[in-house]
Amino acid sequence: MASTTSYEARSVADLWLGQQIRQTRKKRGLSISDLSKQCGMSVGLVSQIERGISSPSVRALRLISEALEIPSSALLKFGDAPASDEKGIVSRANSHPTLNNPEKGIEKVIVTPQPSAGINVYRAFIEPGGSTGEELFTIERGEQVGLVLTGQLELWIEDKCFTLKPGDSFRYHSKTPHRWRNPGDTRTEVIWVVAAVALINDK
Repeated sequence: MASTTSYEARSVADLWLGQQIRQTRKKRGLSISDLSKQCGMSVGLVSQIERGISSPSVRALRLISEALEIPSSALLKFGDAPASDEKGIVSRANSHPTLNNPEKGIEKVIVTPQPSAGINVYRAFIEPGGSTGEELFTIERGEQVGLVLTGQLELWIEDKCFTLKPGDSFRYHSKTPHRWRNPGDTRTEVIWVVAAVALINDK
């Protein structure tokens, strides 16, 4: 049986950023207190960023990456800036921001034209064995819908496990405790839609 819920992130992007910052900090042998001093930020704020319950500003991300001695693009890679008449309408192939978490074997490419406060669409690439971890987690609000394009996805919703294959789709409320992983031996690709509000009213 899966473990109980341990945390609630503000958004999927904040969750991945926080996890990567924490993993890199630990690799460097730094405590949260050490990192906060080097960044000139409070311990509480650094802790919130690592847990995904606070969104780091561009400045905060730069300070953290400098303290960890890594390029900020290692945490969040920004693509080329869109043309002024395309911003928020069209997102070219070379402009998609990328969240890369090699420790967990996960890469997420944000394909929604930015800025977007309501719905974000991701291409999620999950390496064999890649996962969100053993702990169930929740996102602050909204719903998530996905379609498996290649490979396999093992999706835990509370204490129930679903194994999804190409062509299978899923949907769950972000506040429902969940976790997932790639149980296969090939890379999995999923189109993932994260909505800030509920898409369907079940009542």
